[in-house]
Amino acid sequence: MDTTRNISDEISMGGVLHNALAFGTTVKGDVTTDGDFRLDGRIEGTISCGGKIVIGPTAQVEGDIISVNAEILGSVVGSITTSEVLVLKPTAVIKGVITTKALVVEPSAKFSGTCNMQLNDPDTDLQDLDLALPNGAPSPVANNVPVSEGYTF
Repeated sequence: MDTTRNISDEISMGGVLHNALAFGTTVKGDVTTDGDFRLDGRIEGTISCGGKIVIGPTAQVEGDIISVNAEILGSVVGSITTSEVLVLKPTAVIKGVITTKALVVEPSAKFSGTCNMQLNDPDTDLQDLDLALPNGAPSPVANNVPVSEGYTF
């Protein structure tokens, strides 16, 4: 009896491959996966995920995360880049640079760093956007005025 499995056959038959790194496990180096990935352990390095990555509440990442979607419950020190949605849950602690198309920050999530929201049209300049402010005030961006000068929100 042949006990070897062909992964391509398993996927084509509707099987789902799950990737996970359990609590108490540490990886020093880069991790790359084409599918979804759940981390409950620790990674020191870059994580490249072709699907959704879930950083569990006990997980720690020292390095960069690149994925389509991400849900963060643990801690990340480094950059997070998602091509779609990034969700920071209440237990998330992030220190670094976020680049994403859509960001959801739930109450109590902690984030220290910068965030770059990708626009649908990469050629769109923020100066060209028609930004409306309360009380009909002109946009500080459109008029090259620092927000701290004369604007009360």
